[in-house]
Amino acid sequence: MPTYEHVLAPIEINGLEIKNRVVRTAHGTNIGQGRITDELIAYHEARAAGGCGLTILEAASVHPTDMGTLWLHDASVVDDYRRLMSRLAPYGMAVFQQLGHLGYEGVTADGGPPWSASELPGPSIRRPAKAMTADDIAELTDAFAQAARWSVEGGVHGVEVHIAHGYLLQQFMSSATNQRADEYGGSWENRIRMAREVVGAVRTAIGAEIPLGVRIGSEAVGDGGVTEHDCAGLVRVLADDGLIDYVNLTYGSCLRPHKIMGGMHEPPGYELEAAAPVVAAVDLPAIVTGRFRTLAEADQLIAEGVADMVGLTRAHIADPDLVAKSLEGREAEVRPCIAGNDGCVGGLNRGRLSCAVNPAVGRELEFPRLEPSTQPLQVVVVGGGPGGMEAARLAAERGHSVVLFEARDRLGGAVRQAQELPTRALLGDICDWQERELSRLGVDVRLNQAADVDAITAARPHLVVVATGATGAELPDISTVPRGATAVVDDRFGGYEALGFAEWLATRGLAVTVTTPGRRVAANALLDLVVQPALERLQALNVNIQTKVDPPPKAHLALTVAKHPHDPLSTDLIAAGLKAHVIGDAREPGRILTAIADAHGVEFG
Repeated sequence: MPTYEHVLAPIEINGLEIKNRVVRTAHGTNIGQGRITDELIAYHEARAAGGCGLTILEAASVHPTDMGTLWLHDASVVDDYRRLMSRLAPYGMAVFQQLGHLGYEGVTADGGPPWSASELPGPSIRRPAKAMTADDIAELTDAFAQAARWSVEGGVHGVEVHIAHGYLLQQFMSSATNQRADEYGGSWENRIRMAREVVGAVRTAIGAEIPLGVRIGSEAVGDGGVTEHDCAGLVRVLADDGLIDYVNLTYGSCLRPHKIMGGMHEPPGYELEAAAPVVAAVDLPAIVTGRFRTLAEADQLIAEGVADMVGLTRAHIADPDLVAKSLEGREAEVRPCIAGNDGCVGGLNRGRLSCAVNPAVGRELEFPRLEPSTQPLQVVVVGGGPGGMEAARLAAERGHSVVLFEARDRLGGAVRQAQELPTRALLGDICDWQERELSRLGVDVRLNQAADVDAITAARPHLVVVATGATGAELPDISTVPRGATAVVDDRFGGYEALGFAEWLATRGLAVTVTTPGRRVAANALLDLVVQPALERLQALNVNIQTKVDPPPKAHLALTVAKHPHDPLSTDLIAAGLKAHVIGDAREPGRILTAIADAHGVEFG
């Protein structure tokens, strides 16, 4: 059994001992919609109970010119922090608060223009910012200091200043966004002045004994954007000033947000090359991130001297017990993050954090630990995709006897096709995990059996879950289609599928065009930060994208992506006197997220 001796070793940051080197870096949740609520506390408590060493709370807005997902605008937050820290105290997890300001990407409380270094529009807000005056800069610097004071008064163990992702302090740093002619613009020394003053003010506010760090990293944009070498230069200055105790590395910006939280198309460690110059610039503990999912990965990075601590943020969203299970030798039971981004960043962009593989995220108070049922039932599940397997798993966890019918020779449903598409292999990990769980829980899995009413009735079920999926998004047989033939993929669903099918066909030598009657292809996946990288890959493959096209042009191969529910059973089951519950794509075509969430809506008793 692995010992994980490196990642489990304690580490000290400015006198504070952190029990292990597993970090949950700051990530927006909007669970509390600006405040520290019982729901937000429960979300963090679940991960503290699971064994995480350090949590950095989501970036807190320090001023009403940036109404982010957590607000530190008045002294009432102190009591909120005290409630949070009281609940987390028994678990020994260190907690830091990140402080930030979105600059020209911010939404203001009074509806006025956002604040920035210069009068430029943000890439998302697209509204010209107000160029901050000297008084504005002083006011905001004081706000950072006051916010730090309140958070420490509330009991947090440390503070982190956000100087990354192309937000306010990087807008001042970058020659591309700072067009000022005063002491805060022009030269490098002037452009980093605000960051130095903010970090200095925070240090003065919290004192010398409280850990203080910065989150920083290349914008990954070029053309005057902040580079890793700029970041290395700034952290050297901050360290020489005696202001910071650690550095927390990140990547990407609001101009290239898909680089901040890379989807499954990015390899583990994709941020490390840009992080290395910053890590090497100062002799301070360094945290790295980059789509890492396991303690084994983190342990190896620390053993090799790449960093001192490792962020396993999305991995902890997927499974709050990641550390505890790994320590007990139950790594195979860790629910895997599949980096689809539709729950975490996509959920946040749609209103609040969620997770494709874990519907309890942010709703821990609604999803208590499963307890054995007092009345064991006989449950039949028809369909072995992610929704059906999740239903079977949940029923078995409650102690019910479960039979699962699957018409194919393998569990996983449509996901097994999807994982064969370029860059999408990680999708299969959740089905592999579910399959292991069904085996562990003793579910009677019957492959190659397309269940009918007679077969289901013979199992004498108290409840039947119908999870028979959808039709209309199947990969075609192209064995007789010659290389160079034309293919049209018509997107009528709006998910990622059309892009994935197009890339699959193009890599097999077909001349591909993607069409849609709408204004954007894959419109329903835009918020997941996976569409832009896919379009860049398709451009490299000479795939043609056509929007507002109906009907699509003629081609040797025409593929329409339009998912339709496939439920051949529920009507007959109900007529036969059986209780049937239809879930997932069989009810309404969606994603892995919706299929798994649907399973959690089944009342098993």
